[in-house]
Amino acid sequence: MYSTSVRTVQPCVTAARRLQQTWAPPTYFNTPAQAPRAQAAPARKPLLEGALFVAVGTLAFFAVDNYRERTAAEVRLQKQLLESQRMHEVFTRQVNAARRKRELQVLNERKATQIRQMKMALHIAMLREQLHDRGVEAVGVDQVLQEFDRHVRMENSISNVSGTSLWVVDDAPAKPYVPNVRDYDPTGTPAGTS
Repeated sequence: MYSTSVRTVQPCVTAARRLQQTWAPPTYFNTPAQAPRAQAAPARKPLLEGALFVAVGTLAFFAVDNYRERTAAEVRLQKQLLESQRMHEVFTRQVNAARRKRELQVLNERKATQIRQMKMALHIAMLREQLHDRGVEAVGVDQVLQEFDRHVRMENSISNVSGTSLWVVDDAPAKPYVPNVRDYDPTGTPAGTS
């Protein structure tokens, strides 16, 4: 009895092995799945290996050259930035010096104008005192303002900081008696003598 059971099991195992070898799970496209094939390593040709060596060498050369050029360009950029900052500082100092010089010039001109005006006012006061001592009535401020509107002209001038210049016209009756304002400057020579 033992021998018959072995005989009947043997053909079942063999049939199962055959079924495993031929059976494949279904695929999406209803084609039987193929067993993966073992790929043989392709034999490289010497020319292909030489071309690959040259290509890798060329890429390495370009990478090294690119790195060197980039670092050199960065160094040049840093030098240019430092030079630019230095030039900007020099330019800023020059602009500030010119601004300070201009402000000082404006202050000096204002001071000179105020001193000149005070000297002229003192001169006018002394002349009015002389008229008063002689019993002559001095001209009033309203009449002076009318004469100013009629006989004084103004234009822009680049010779002074304020940019304006005033003068009495030649046909004014008071023209011969108008003093030169430069006569009141302490260091200037009188205009009539030069």
